[in-house]
Amino acid sequence: MEDSELDKDAMQVEQPDPDATQLVDPGDAPDIPPDDAPDVDPGDAPGVDSDATVLADSDATHLVDDEATRRVDPDATQLAEPSTPEGGSDDVQDELPTIVVPHAVSSGQEGPDGIDAMDDPYAPINDADFTRVTPYAPVAIDSPVTADGKHRGRVRPWAVVLVVVALLAAAAFVVKYTYENEYWGGKTVPDVVGKTETEARSTLSPLGFSVTVNEVLSDDNVGKVVSMDPQAGTRTGDDLAVTITVAVSRTIPSVVGLSQADAKTALLNEGAKNITIVYKNSSEAEGTVLAVSPDEGEAFVSTDQITLTVSQPFKVPDVVGLSLTDAEKAIQDAGLEYSVSYSDKTGDKNVVLSTSPDAGTEVSEGSTVTLYVPAPKLSDAYHISEYFDIEPADLDSYLSKQGYSVSSTGVFSSGDAYAVYTNGTATITITDTPESADAAGTGTGTSALAGGKPVGGVRLQASAPSVASDAAISSDGLASVMSACGLSNLVSSRTSDSVQTSRSIDKTGLSFICGYGQQGDYVWSVLLGSLNGSSATAIVTIAPKSHYDGLDLSEYGNDLASYIAITNFYGK
Repeated sequence: MEDSELDKDAMQVEQPDPDATQLVDPGDAPDIPPDDAPDVDPGDAPGVDSDATVLADSDATHLVDDEATRRVDPDATQLAEPSTPEGGSDDVQDELPTIVVPHAVSSGQEGPDGIDAMDDPYAPINDADFTRVTPYAPVAIDSPVTADGKHRGRVRPWAVVLVVVALLAAAAFVVKYTYENEYWGGKTVPDVVGKTETEARSTLSPLGFSVTVNEVLSDDNVGKVVSMDPQAGTRTGDDLAVTITVAVSRTIPSVVGLSQADAKTALLNEGAKNITIVYKNSSEAEGTVLAVSPDEGEAFVSTDQITLTVSQPFKVPDVVGLSLTDAEKAIQDAGLEYSVSYSDKTGDKNVVLSTSPDAGTEVSEGSTVTLYVPAPKLSDAYHISEYFDIEPADLDSYLSKQGYSVSSTGVFSSGDAYAVYTNGTATITITDTPESADAAGTGTGTSALAGGKPVGGVRLQASAPSVASDAAISSDGLASVMSACGLSNLVSSRTSDSVQTSRSIDKTGLSFICGYGQQGDYVWSVLLGSLNGSSATAIVTIAPKSHYDGLDLSEYGNDLASYIAITNFYGK
């Protein structure tokens, strides 16, 4: 057989031979897509038995026909390289597998071809020959899932991406929606500043917040929430605790019985800024708080004045410059007694000039303090309005010096003095009923004034000329008497012709004029009258305004001047 014929045979053997044993190396097998592989009918291939069975085992020898064994010359091996047609492509090479064909050309001997080998089915097989055959690599078959775009059922990558993005977007929306609607991640604290504690609780508690209340002393917004923690609008975590601070009013603490220092500290702690200390005589330990103003428990603001009354040993209070009335009260409030004496020093009427002992002197409880005031200087005995400004004993002494003597004396149930003083031309009666001549007693001896009994009222009765030389029964005469007695502020006057009364009286031969007025805290009256042509008499009275409170003047036309005139001439 010629070499050219062998080459021809070798090319032909590239198609699967049913009589030959084919070994395929898995690593050398080309990748042949299933759709691109040619359909080969075994019966159409030259030298291929249609009844042959093909065993595709990547790890085993490929036996094309179980009954045909191809003898391989161990000394000659020819690799039949696949040829590529001119102008062809690499696809052709991928379609045709490379088959190793044993050949004897290299030895220079002509060996049997495949048909000859079949003629000798009993020819011995040399196992060593198979070891020299180069196997093909196993053929890799693409999965339909990962194959190229030619597979219609393949899942596109961009579709997977879209699905993942959509799922992530949906999850993000759900997370955002549930968070914003506070299904998780805590809650937003509502604003309760300015609300009452009850209103704040009713706002917070239904949302699940636990509420703690702190109180702070304040002058403003009492009872209202002034701050909160966390602040309004804060998004909390799982801890839903809110602390609200409520303003409460300041109240005076319990300080009575404390020391001055401790009481002051307690007040400062409550926010007091204006604390005043006053001292009071007391048997309590020195420096002990006796009282507080405002009282304990009362509300106050920080700028209010708080007064602490603190105990001190009994001392004479400073009353110099006070009126006699105010000084007497201060001495009594200090737990001491007082007496009044007149000083030769000049000064305002009834204003304390000095004390004995001096102010600040420590004394025992109940001691007497002498108050010195300017000595009274009566203008004369007719200035009866000045009788209330002098001590009773001093008045008694004065009248005695003016030539008056006591003809009758006693004491009214009110405790006021009753005393009748005369000098032969005038009668001065110290009495609680100066509008009438009723006597309270007939006793003689030491005047009740000398015993210190106070003056309740004064009645002066004398001839009109002795009081005022021009005291005629007229308006001018009335004014003349008023001036002589130091009276002013006339309110009204009545004459015998204009007097008002519902009483039945006989005014025959009666002539009078009566007027009254108010001077300070006192009511005075002047009556000038004559009966049947007798000389005119002057009756002057004065009494505190309270003396006439509640007096029924309906029978006298509600006129005090008419009442005084009728009562003096006709009695009650």
